[in-house]
Amino acid sequence: MGKRILLSLVLLSLVGAPIRAQDSVPAEAITARTANTTLPPEWTYSLRPYFFLSGMSGSVTVEPLTFPVNSSFAYLLENVKVGAFISFTATKENWGVYADFQYINLYGESEGGLGYSLDLKNVIGEVDLVYRPTAAPTLGFLVGIRTYGVGQTVTLVGRELPEATTTVVDPILGGYGTWELHDSWDFELRGDIGGFGVSSESTYQMMAVFRWGLTPTLSVPIGYRVLGYQIQKDDVLMNTRMMGLVVGLDIQF
Repeated sequence: MGKRILLSLVLLSLVGAPIRAQDSVPAEAITARTANTTLPPEWTYSLRPYFFLSGMSGSVTVEPLTFPVNSSFAYLLENVKVGAFISFTATKENWGVYADFQYINLYGESEGGLGYSLDLKNVIGEVDLVYRPTAAPTLGFLVGIRTYGVGQTVTLVGRELPEATTTVVDPILGGYGTWELHDSWDFELRGDIGGFGVSSESTYQMMAVFRWGLTPTLSVPIGYRVLGYQIQKDDVLMNTRMMGLVVGLDIQF
């Protein structure tokens, strides 16, 4: 309930933010920054390779035991086997498409007490349809699908338990806003919620990003992201939250 209230407040803040209608600009004048605050008359594309410098908290259950997970980014950094993150955006006038892909393989061990280790493989993909109203081009509303494939292997007191895997495919609803703060700076706020018991019990995401414009087609996003999941499917029971710094490079073409 608290997550839904938090998302509602974010969406209300987006709708209630000061809105200034802007005239469309020629296609050749669209830059990486103006494309986020106006409605481009031609297709514009943006690619964002990035790092999600995340810690993780929550719990993972392997019947009949539940294992707490509470790792900072500094700890996870030492135990990341491999990771890849990239997103893509295409927009024209009021409509757009957003896609995001994440893969990260994490490994962690308990400290003292019951000795166990956890190997966690995460594959997350998302595709959204985005609508930006003419009267408020700095705002956007989205509907989409997020998939999460997870594989978890627990080693307990030197004995490896069978790997538990599942994939959830969830509908999501959300909104975002982008505002120009300065000649070289933008601010982006996004929130979504999904699951609704369709596949996972629930999923939610919050992200706030400052974007520093280097050139008309290059900018550096720096911000904070929270991505949560509650899953009870197949042999996987988990309630986890990944949260941490996002930094990357936005390339428009």
